[in-house]
Amino acid sequence: MNEFSPAEFFDVVETHEAAGLFKEVQYVWEAVARLPAYIERIIEPAILGDVEEGAWLEPGRVRLEEGARIERGAIVRGPTIIGRNTVVRSGAYIRGHLLVGADCLIGAGTETRQLLMLNHSNIPHRNFVVTSLVGNRVNVGGATDTANVLLNGKAVEIRITRPGGTTTSYPTGLSNFGAVIGDDTKLGGQILLQPGTVVGKRCRIYPQCAISGYIPHDSSVKPITGNLSITSRI
Repeated sequence: MNEFSPAEFFDVVETHEAAGLFKEVQYVWEAVARLPAYIERIIEPAILGDVEEGAWLEPGRVRLEEGARIERGAIVRGPTIIGRNTVVRSGAYIRGHLLVGADCLIGAGTETRQLLMLNHSNIPHRNFVVTSLVGNRVNVGGATDTANVLLNGKAVEIRITRPGGTTTSYPTGLSNFGAVIGDDTKLGGQILLQPGTVVGKRCRIYPQCAISGYIPHDSSVKPITGNLSITSRI
């Protein structure tokens, strides 16, 4: 069994716009690189929701579904698809290549680029989230950011320490890779996700952590005297 297949992290029904992104994808992070071309292929620009006076949307490059709202002062570059009943608040800066599901929130002062957000997820308070995949019902706390480039400029690898101390390394081939955040995970405020962080489903990441590598499903991560404490329930 492939523990890093997209189905292990996200519940994506066949009718969801993102379903095609994961076809023939072996490892979930491969979808990060595929996302820009995928959005460009499927987008049908249209403004069906509400745009407040003072917001700016790149002409002919945005699809805004019914019930969605862009508040004044937001900037939305394309290609970007924003789902039903999703709100983009004042001061948000969407830099393009976003696919956002239904009933989501992108908050004031938040900057995003090359991002998939599935349904009912929130990135609401002064966040920087780029080259990443965010699952269903995910909440990201204030001032929680992704880093997406290693200081040495090399391609990101996912390193996992197994029981007994053995380490497995998965090369991603990506020099720009933020994070994968699985369904139903909650992140507190002032968290930094280092390049290539992969967080499983139903995790709890407490405030003021700097995390990297793989966080298994159902884990709880807390900072303790400057170090991380990771407790898995399974």
